[in-house]
Amino acid sequence: ALIVHNMRVRCEGGNDGSSKSKDKKLAGWWLGAAWRGIVSFFRHDSDRYMVTLAIGDGGNDIAMIQEAHAGIGIAGQEGLQASRAADFSIGQFRFLQRLLLVHGRWSYVRVSMFIMGTFYKCMAFYLTQLIYQFYTGFSGTSLFESWTLSMYNTLFSILPVLVVGIFEQDLKPSTLLAFPELYRDMGPRNHLFTVPEFLRRVIVLGLLHAIVAAYFPFAGGLLMGYNGTTNDQFINSLMVYSIMMLTVTLKIAYIDVRRWIVFSHISVILSLTLWFGWNGVLNHIYPKSPGDGYFVLGVFDMLMSKAPFWFQWIIFTAVALCINVLLVLVYSVRDPVEHKITSWVAFERRQEHTANKERRKQWMADHKLGRFS
Repeated sequence: ALIVHNMRVRCEGGNDGSSKSKDKKLAGWWLGAAWRGIVSFFRHDSDRYMVTLAIGDGGNDIAMIQEAHAGIGIAGQEGLQASRAADFSIGQFRFLQRLLLVHGRWSYVRVSMFIMGTFYKCMAFYLTQLIYQFYTGFSGTSLFESWTLSMYNTLFSILPVLVVGIFEQDLKPSTLLAFPELYRDMGPRNHLFTVPEFLRRVIVLGLLHAIVAAYFPFAGGLLMGYNGTTNDQFINSLMVYSIMMLTVTLKIAYIDVRRWIVFSHISVILSLTLWFGWNGVLNHIYPKSPGDGYFVLGVFDMLMSKAPFWFQWIIFTAVALCINVLLVLVYSVRDPVEHKITSWVAFERRQEHTANKERRKQWMADHKLGRFS
């Protein structure tokens, strides 16, 4: 079978034990090569978003399966040749529905959100360096201490995007199977991975969050140095880094996803734990006379006792996230696909709330009747 978006073309042939089985088998191999040419034709179509899927269960389908964008082999009476040559293997043809409508859609959402989230967190973080250059005369001086800077993508911001890329499930399988158009609205129409989406999710939000995280503390001018003295370079960098790290973590873990799961909370807790742990250790082991001009020893402990530090960290992070939520609300109202998905998510949550309420009532009724010892 060859599937091109909503088009389905099927080719069948093989050995039925009759006197013409040999001719049929040869015809099957010839048709497999012919379908390979058809797949190649569709792949080179002018529609750049067109994606072909080929599915087969025999050796004569290998050419077609390997030529398509996605090849699926059925492991059955025809052997395992098609399965070994395919990208995915299923046991029965009816499993194709769930593979496409549920797992295919989830995979597209996860990959798209993972890529967008990765670009966003890097864009937002390193734009703070650009903003800092306006205060240094574009001298090229780094705002952040080099050890801490290198840990941004390694420790402090990696967990939320990994959770999204592995566990994100925007809608339930029952909903996706009952309404196949939800699959069409997402993957075939490339809803989440377009240039406008990249500009909105990465460039615009990254720039806005960088301005809030870097410019607002610099413009505020709150003194957090020893005995109320002027902030040095490391104090400013630690303030900006803290705001950006918390903003990126909460945005990716809670705002970008449709559902909050246990792993979302774990990623946030671990990211904050790593942040406090890293600075707590660096606060005591950093060289006393650094050559790069960052005086780190004792600074983190000192800032933890400063009310202006906590005030700016919480307030500026909340401002950045409120801007994000506002843009998401406007976009979900104006975009019909986002509005539809948001409506379905709200409907599923109401169903879950009703089901949980009914279970609690049933439990209370059983408890009153003395069914529990």
